[in-house]
Amino acid sequence: MNYLSAGDDVRTAYDDVRFSRLAGIKAKYDPYNLFRFNQNIAPA
Repeated sequence: MNYLSAGDDVRTAYDDVRFSRLAGIKAKYDPYNLFRFNQNIAPA
């Protein structure tokens, strides 16, 4: 995750289970996606 470039997709850093878990957490704690500037995971 720390070695992704600006053009890389953050989705490639995680498998399906982890990515969906992280997206669910993001939806719970940041539903309006205010913290979106680094390697962003969009809320589920």
